[in-house]
Amino acid sequence: MYNVNDVVVGGVRLKNLFSNQNESWHSTYIRPVKILYSMSKVQDAEGNIDITIKLLCEKLRARFVRPGKTCEMSDWINFFAWDTMSQVTFSKDLGILEAGSDYKGFLRRSTQTLDYFAPICQIPLLDYLFDKNPIMRIGPPTFLWANIFSVEQLHRRYQEGNHDGDFLSKFLQLKQKNPELVDDNTIILWLLSNVLAGSDSTAGTMCATIYYVLKNPGVCQKLCKELRGANLSFPAQWKEIKALKYLEAVMRESMRINPGVGLMLERIVPKGGLTLPDGRFVSEGTTVGMNPWVINRNETVFGANTQEFIPERWLQNPGETEETYQARFSKMKSTDFTFGAGSRACLGRYLSQLESFKLIATLFSTFDMALPSHDHEWQLTNSWFIRQKGIPVHMAERT
Repeated sequence: MYNVNDVVVGGVRLKNLFSNQNESWHSTYIRPVKILYSMSKVQDAEGNIDITIKLLCEKLRARFVRPGKTCEMSDWINFFAWDTMSQVTFSKDLGILEAGSDYKGFLRRSTQTLDYFAPICQIPLLDYLFDKNPIMRIGPPTFLWANIFSVEQLHRRYQEGNHDGDFLSKFLQLKQKNPELVDDNTIILWLLSNVLAGSDSTAGTMCATIYYVLKNPGVCQKLCKELRGANLSFPAQWKEIKALKYLEAVMRESMRINPGVGLMLERIVPKGGLTLPDGRFVSEGTTVGMNPWVINRNETVFGANTQEFIPERWLQNPGETEETYQARFSKMKSTDFTFGAGSRACLGRYLSQLESFKLIATLFSTFDMALPSHDHEWQLTNSWFIRQKGIPVHMAERT
């Protein structure tokens, strides 16, 4: 399934950090950049995230708050996520928020790419007929557009000179320090991780949070009370919000109930086979996997009613000892499969958390928001990443 993610350029098949199944190769190329995605380092991008949060709020006010119009929040959160990805990576947004539309087709191409990848990765032989056909390629856009875009941005940086602080500048610094390992192709490899995985999945988390909070008046009231009592800056700063317990519970519950990936993360059973905890044996070479949407609804770990949005499950219960709570919390945290697990866990998880925590804190501390009714239902599409539609939100300045 991972091979479907490869692209063919000039007849040569190119792998990326997601599609390459060679563990030695993967660890070699992820090691230099891994530190850049730690929580302490991604905070270097906070200023760039603030730029797009301010722009989003400006556009929401102009288009929806002042005229009293309803905002299709799924569109605007996706616009925000793509502009933020570009801002933190290249110190320049894509102009999507400014235009108020997908005028360059980035979101459309990404959607078509995922709509191809989702079914074909489950029947990978078809990829040789469609995308990897050596005679004539058949099929919709695949991930080649992301390679082309990343190459264009790298060439532009060489022409314009370096910027301090964004991811591309840090990748270029690594090239200077490690010329024997890092060349332009390596930089493109790293850029692809941001371009391909840095927008859709984070947008899904933010859309889910807004939807579920507005669907649950009690949750909305508690969250707004905590945020508005914290006297936050605009935009909300990480140092101000990282210790807010109810915000964290809301965000964790959003990611649990609506993880970004909706299909199995496949693995191949190694030599010698695998004995499952219940005693069943799976022979070597078998493809196995776990779906985050299933794992994250395990009632033995997450408690009762896992289909429901209950942020309180992440908080200490009345009468629960600190020791019992910490053990329960740790078990939920370690089982939560939202970002995968192990050496292939999502590289950008802390960047995604920084962006989503900041945006949600800023929106709910700045605006009063409401769905048409608490019975309103959105539409979900499983296209590898989960895509949401139908989040009409009425917005007003905070009262």
